Amino acid sequence: MKRFISLFVFVLIFFSYLYAQGEVEAGRMSRNDLYGTARSMSMGGAFGALGGDLTGVSINPAGIAVYRSSEVVGTADLSRERSNVGDISRDKTSFKMDNMGFVGYFPLRGNTIPFINFGFAYNKVKSFDKKIAAYNGEPASSLMDYIADISTHENVDPAKLDFNLTKDPFSSGAPWLSVLGFNSYLIDDYQDEQGYFYLPLHQEHITNSLELVENGSVNNYDFTVGTTLGKKINVGLTLSVTDIYYNLSSRYSEEFERGESAGFDLRNYLTTEGAGVGAKIGVIYRPVNELRIGVAYHTPVWCSLTDTYSAEMEENVTEYVIDTYPDYEPGKTFSGLYGHDYRFKTPDKWVMSIAGVIGNKFIASLDYELANYQNMKFKGEVNELDAESMYDNDNRYISEDYEPASTVRVGLEYRFTPQFYGRLGYAWMQNPYDAEYREGTNIDRVTAIAGSTTIYRIEGDASYFTGGLGYRLSRNFYLDLAFVYKTQKDDLYPFPTVFDSEGSPLINRYSLENNNIKGLLTLGYKF
Repeated sequence: MKRFISLFVFVLIFFSYLYAQGEVEAGRMSRNDLYGTARSMSMGGAFGALGGDLTGVSINPAGIAVYRSSEVVGTADLSRERSNVGDISRDKTSFKMDNMGFVGYFPLRGNTIPFINFGFAYNKVKSFDKKIAAYNGEPASSLMDYIADISTHENVDPAKLDFNLTKDPFSSGAPWLSVLGFNSYLIDDYQDEQGYFYLPLHQEHITNSLELVENGSVNNYDFTVGTTLGKKINVGLTLSVTDIYYNLSSRYSEEFERGESAGFDLRNYLTTEGAGVGAKIGVIYRPVNELRIGVAYHTPVWCSLTDTYSAEMEENVTEYVIDTYPDYEPGKTFSGLYGHDYRFKTPDKWVMSIAGVIGNKFIASLDYELANYQNMKFKGEVNELDAESMYDNDNRYISEDYEPASTVRVGLEYRFTPQFYGRLGYAWMQNPYDAEYREGTNIDRVTAIAGSTTIYRIEGDASYFTGGLGYRLSRNFYLDLAFVYKTQKDDLYPFPTVFDSEGSPLINRYSLENNNIKGLLTLGYKF
C-alpha cells in the first residue's frame, strides 16, 4: 500500500447526514430487464410490431388493437441468479408471478372505429434480487484512506463527530463516514493554518472483503386503450403506474496485521420505496398482410421516493491505540434510523419495430429501443426551498457521464402444427455509461448513497439467449413455456477511488460476472 494518500480529489464529493444520491443509483432505478409473457420472452421480447400479446402491448400500446377477442393471462417465473467474483459465487433462487392481465374486446360495428379494446397488465420489469461476495488479499487502498480524504475535504470540525460534545453527530451535518471512522478510531484529526485535516489510523498491510444482499423489484401497472383506423393502422395509449421497492444490506470489512481479530466491519442498511407515473403512445402500420411496422414513445416516469437507512461500525484496534488511549475497548458505533424524501425522473425512450408474417407458419420480428439516460434527473421535495438546485451536481454528472443506450431484440416463431409452436430469440442491452466514466477516469465522482454505503457497481452490457414452445390446449386455452439465459459483466467497487501523492488513482475494482437462468410458464384463456 502507498505510504501516503493525497488529500485531494478532482471533484468535490458532497455528503450530508440527510442524503447523498449518486448517479449510479439513478441508473439502477432506470434500467429495466427483459420481461413479459413466456411467448414474448422466448422470442427475445421482440413484440413491438406484433401485438396480440400483453408484452407487445407494454412495448407498443398499439398492440392492443390486434386483439379480436378478450383474453386473461398469467405468467409464473422460476429463476436463479448467480454472481461470481473470482472463485467466490453466490446464488439466489426465486419464484414469482412476473406478468398477469386481461384485454377486453368491445366491437362497435362502426366503419370508422370498428372496435375499442381496453386492457390492464402487471409486469415485473426489473428484479433486484442478488447476493454478492468478494475478497481481495491486497487492496490498492484502505477505506480509512477514503474516510480521511472526505473528512479533510469537508474540513470537518472534530467537535461535530464526538459523542461527548455532540448529542447526535449523525445530525450534525458531518459526513456519516467521518462520524463512524472518528468514533471507531480509524482516523485521527489534526489542525493547521488551513483548517482541520485527517489521516488514517495506519498504513500497514490489510485484507478486505465485502458482502451484499439485495432484493426488491420495479413493477409496472399499465392501463391501455386502442383501436384500428382504416384497417391498416393500429393506435394505442397507455397510462403506466410504477411501483419501486429496493432493499440493501451490505458489509465491508478490513483485517489488520497486529492483534487477534484486529480490523473493522462497516454495515449498511437501505430501503428505497415509492411510486411514479408515465405514459406510452404507439402506432402499428400494416401496409400488406405480411409486413408490420411499429413506433412507440415512452415518456419518463416521474417518481416520488423515500429512502430509509442506517449504519453501524464495529472495530477492534487495540494494538494500534492502547498506548494513546489506555482505557480503549473494542466497540460499536450506531447511527440510528434516518430517512429522506425526493423526486426522480427516469429516461424517456423510443421503440422502432418491424415484423414479417409469412402465411400462418413463420414470424420474424425485430425491435430497436433507444433510451436517453442523460435526461435522468433528481429533485428535492416540492415543499423544499432548494428543491430545484439541491441535486445540481448529481444532475450535471448524469448529463456528462451517461449516454443514450440501445437495446436490440430479435425473435422467430415457427408453427409446426395448428396447435404446436417453436420459438427462438436474442436480446442485447447496452450499458448507458460513458467509456471514460466506466473505465474509472472520473470514478471519484461517484458519491455514496444514503448514509455511509460505499459499495457500488457499474453495470455492463447484458445479453439474453431465449427459446420456448407454445401449445394450444383447446380453442380457448393455450400454454407457453420459455427459457431465458442472461449474462452480464459488471465492475464492482468497495468504495470510490482515492489518489496517491503523485495524483495516480488507487482503484479497488472487482470483476463481477452475473448469470441468470429463468424458466417461465404462461397460461392464457381467450373468450
